[in-house]
Amino acid sequence: MKKIILAMLAIAVPAGPAQAACWSAEHISAAKVRDLDTMLMVSALRCRRTDVSMMDAYNRFVVQDRKALVKVNDTLRDHYRDAGNSKAQMGAYDTYVTKVANRYGAGSEGLSCAEMRSIVDATAAEAPQVEALIAVAERAGIRPLLDGPACEGPFSTPAMTTAAAVIGRR
Repeated sequence: MKKIILAMLAIAVPAGPAQAACWSAEHISAAKVRDLDTMLMVSALRCRRTDVSMMDAYNRFVVQDRKALVKVNDTLRDHYRDAGNSKAQMGAYDTYVTKVANRYGAGSEGLSCAEMRSIVDATAAEAPQVEALIAVAERAGIRPLLDGPACEGPFSTPAMTTAAAVIGRR
């Protein structure tokens, strides 16, 4: 009887931190949107000298897509919370967000302010949903900053990662 109970407990125990630290398809898609949002925010600040309306366009994006952006950040927090549910893990989330912002601090390689403006405008043309923001991020060529490996599984390629994340939300 003890062996059966121990076997059942082994099945019920969640994955350890090493497995929880990998990036699932849903988390990678959320990271793409977080990168997109951060890139646009930093660009709006940098480009406001040459395009005064850039900050207004970015602010409209944030208002329009607020629910989707909050959902993305909650998904990313879950990624770090699942890795250990401790203050240290949430500190890792804060460090991650800071690294993403610093990544864009000097600008986005190869993208002008006019091109950034077209990306902001593209977000306004989409429905205010996470899936639409994932699509904009992919069209913009966003490669999210990941501080760990992608989880292994049937949806481990970039195209399949997005498909898995979109399917998982329905």
